[in-house]
Amino acid sequence: MITIIAGTNRPGSLSLKFATIYKELLEKRTTEVRLLSLADIPELVFLSGIYEHHLKSNELKQLQEEYFISAQKFVFILPEYNGSLPGILKLLIDSLDPKISFKGKKASLVGVANGRAGNLRGLDHLSSILMHMQVNVLPYLLPVSKVQAEFEENSLKEATLKVVEDHIHKTLEF
Repeated sequence: MITIIAGTNRPGSLSLKFATIYKELLEKRTTEVRLLSLADIPELVFLSGIYEHHLKSNELKQLQEEYFISAQKFVFILPEYNGSLPGILKLLIDSLDPKISFKGKKASLVGVANGRAGNLRGLDHLSSILMHMQVNVLPYLLPVSKVQAEFEENSLKEATLKVVEDHIHKTLEF
C-alpha cells in the first residue's frame, strides 16, 4: 500500500489539489493507494501525550495504523513553508512511532511552491529526517515551481503531467 501525504493542514491548499491528481494518476497503475490530507486531522489529535505511547489519543493510534503501519511506501507532497516543510507535518512525524511507522520503508518526495525552486530546500530537510528514521528515499526529487500556474481545470499542464507520470513510474519501480 502507498500512502500519499498532502503535507499541510491549510484548508483548500494547492498541495492537496496536487496530491489528489497524483493519487488519480497512481491509481491507474495500482489500487492500493490512500491519501492523507493533514487538513482532515483535528488539531486535538496532537495535543495529548504524543510522546508517550500510553497517552496517545485513539485517533492518533488509528491514523498511524491506517496510513503508516500498513504502508510500504509514502509519497510526500510538500509545500514550502519559510524555506522548509510545514510544522504540522514535522509534528505528525514526531507523533508517530518511527520503528513501526517508517523504519525500512520507502518514500518519494514532491515539492510544490509558487517560487522558483519548487521547495528543494524543504525536500532536502524532509529527506534528512526520513533517512534518520531509516526510510529509503527515492533519489529523484520532484520540485514543482510556480505550482499555481501548473493547473488546468482538474488536471495539470501537459508537460508537468508527463514529469509527474515519470515520477510515479520511478516510485512504483523503487
